[in-house]
Amino acid sequence: MMSGRGGLGGVWPLLGMLMLAWPPSLSLAINITDFWEQRQLLLAQEQTTILGQDQVLTAEEQQVNELLMAAKLKEMNYGFETLNYPPSKNFIAVRHEIEASDVFKIIKEMPKGAGLHLHDTALASATWVVEEITYWPDLYMCYTPQDQLLMKFFSKPDTSCSWKLVSDVRASYPTEEDFNKELLSRLSLLTDNPDEKYPDENAAWAAFQGYFVAITDMLMYRPAWEGYLYHALQEFVDDNVLYIEFRGTLPPIYELNGTLLTPEATMAVYRDTAQRFLNDHPDQYFGTRFIYAPPRRVDNDTMEGYISLVKQLREQFPDFVAGFDLVGQEDQGFPLKDFVGSLLKLSEAQIPVFYHSGETAWMGMSTDENLIDALLLNASRLGHGYAITKHPEAKELALEKDVPLEICPISNQVLKMVDDLRNHPAAGLVANGFPVVVSADDPGAWGAVGLSHDFYEAFMALGGAKADLRFLKQLAVNSILFSSLDDEKKSQLMLKWVAKWDEFIASTNRFYSSTSKRFYPKTTLPPVIIKLLQNP
Repeated sequence: MMSGRGGLGGVWPLLGMLMLAWPPSLSLAINITDFWEQRQLLLAQEQTTILGQDQVLTAEEQQVNELLMAAKLKEMNYGFETLNYPPSKNFIAVRHEIEASDVFKIIKEMPKGAGLHLHDTALASATWVVEEITYWPDLYMCYTPQDQLLMKFFSKPDTSCSWKLVSDVRASYPTEEDFNKELLSRLSLLTDNPDEKYPDENAAWAAFQGYFVAITDMLMYRPAWEGYLYHALQEFVDDNVLYIEFRGTLPPIYELNGTLLTPEATMAVYRDTAQRFLNDHPDQYFGTRFIYAPPRRVDNDTMEGYISLVKQLREQFPDFVAGFDLVGQEDQGFPLKDFVGSLLKLSEAQIPVFYHSGETAWMGMSTDENLIDALLLNASRLGHGYAITKHPEAKELALEKDVPLEICPISNQVLKMVDDLRNHPAAGLVANGFPVVVSADDPGAWGAVGLSHDFYEAFMALGGAKADLRFLKQLAVNSILFSSLDDEKKSQLMLKWVAKWDEFIASTNRFYSSTSKRFYPKTTLPPVIIKLLQNP
């Protein structure tokens, strides 16, 4: 018998040990009855762990669920047969197809609770910015030698660039539509061929960062920012979102004569605009909070300045400033561990943190290890957390501490984390009931509005075929439970959401009954639901 590295001499003792250890009760034989019983048992057990399965639906909710699931399975079966399935494709390419979906239209009417992961100058539709703000007087534009668009309001332009009035440039084009289309391509990531234009993560992020450079100076003109934020909140209300927390780098707001507001004065404009919107919409909206989130690619002295500023803002605006984060492409930025000495001061000052962490496809690098650092730094929520399935200890610690992931499906797809959202790691987390919230990140940059587009992608891709109304309901509930509000305000927001939810369910159920019994001429049910009920 051969021995040594190329032989089997060392294998036979191992095989003998395995045979001795083989469980005598384990049989390869199984009868058909046992097979079906065990299969049914396993599938039933799996069903109990999907996010939202603890929700108990009322009879009225069950009827809405039947309607919703009929529409969902119709779309999924069509996708299964044709491979034409929107969540498997770049959102920018299939946005209009999604908006034509019956499932999407139902989700749009559904009260979705709170948006907890959003960014300041990407809150509102870029289309609205082009059609509204770019027509304002005193707005100038220019292109840098690197072909970066800059836009800013001036009473008299400076000499930093070859500024031209936007109105003059628009007039020089063959048609207004031609100019607006080109401008929209610069003030968003919208394109007819997203996968070709943004072939990889770095290309997508370069365009994404160019978007912020192009739009931010324009929006930080005080009247423009007030109009933009107010309109953004209106878009979320129109999408049946009751409350948002948005992050911002806090660039200084300026007046037409170039005067820069201090960070405190800038924050006051944010707060006052949000309060004015709330005063105008007390029945439809609950409120807004801000998370100070400056860039992460800085030195330690700059970080110390960030810490000092957020302490000051938190003290001066305790009801509006929710906490702290760091933003920017994680793979190109500095990891949290580089700033531990500074960041621990936030914990000492009792300032909540909501760190972007693990927004990467890498494993074992400083970027994905941000997940561990964020948890050890007592993060209240983890921004994206895309890599958490590669870190079982971080995953267990997040479960132990009840720290949710802020999942932004469309953002992860558009920025090239994952092409097919059915393969998003959050799908496995959802199957295990891991705490998550779903948000929109930067909807204005890629044509989404509010939360409905991301809720649709989560429902159709992350939840799989068996996630139903309970899944959507749990997402809304989670968004309130994991908000930065204190317990009293969470209770108030929950009550407001429950009332909206019950209204949605009741109106749907009312018309559902009327299709077989009687006609309710004053029903406010959305047309898409009426259509589905009449043609199940």
